Amino acid sequence: MKKLFRTQDILLLGLSGAVDFLDEFKDPFGWMGNAYKQMYGWVPKRFEKTDYYQTVYHSLKTGYIEKVIKDGEPYLRLTSNGRKKIQRSFPFINFLSRKWDGRWRIVIFDIEEKLRKDRDLLRRKLIELGFGMMQESVWISPYDVIVDFREFIKSVGLEEKVFALEATNLLAGDPRDLVKRIWPLDEINAKYEEIYRILIKIHDRDKLSINDEGEIREARAKYLEILKSDPCLPKELLPDDWLGEKVRKVLKDFK
Repeated sequence: MKKLFRTQDILLLGLSGAVDFLDEFKDPFGWMGNAYKQMYGWVPKRFEKTDYYQTVYHSLKTGYIEKVIKDGEPYLRLTSNGRKKIQRSFPFINFLSRKWDGRWRIVIFDIEEKLRKDRDLLRRKLIELGFGMMQESVWISPYDVIVDFREFIKSVGLEEKVFALEATNLLAGDPRDLVKRIWPLDEINAKYEEIYRILIKIHDRDKLSINDEGEIREARAKYLEILKSDPCLPKELLPDDWLGEKVRKVLKDFK
């Protein structure tokens, strides 16, 4: 199961620098021009242009983003409230640049079939928080998200059916081997490699052609799709040949 990104999530993730494409969007609306070209190059195709307009308008109104003038050009910029919203919705962002503390967060639950909706809701939340399924009712994460998770299970009335704990040592072999059994890292990395091979060729050219720009936009769209499946694990748990960070850096160079 993948993370679910709404249009607003994508907008705020981009502005937050979490996907390293844009810290700001230039020339919003019409106002617009380049901003739509830049963002719409990596927004999933199912999102319509009008949906993007509405998302920007709503995000401005709620204070998640703001319009600023820089060198005479209008830009969209993430506010502190917008950053907090992204950090709540996608906690893994808080840990992308941090060293792993060596602790595992484990969730165990026993929810009967008649409460299937509650069970499905719980699983969606676990995925959103970056957990992976170790066994059918045992989920695990290297992220320190227990406080947020406990608030969630309390809000949905599942305190008596869900148990959360932390552990330093697991009798499960090498941590890198463990995460490869839980998450499809080889498959995800192969997708990153496909994008990386294309981008690095373009990156080495002296001047970008119109065709190159189109390939970069397509690579951004593909990257976002991969990010939905990427557990964004700490680098200590990733394979030595992991390409996710390299793809992010190359895309940032094309900013």
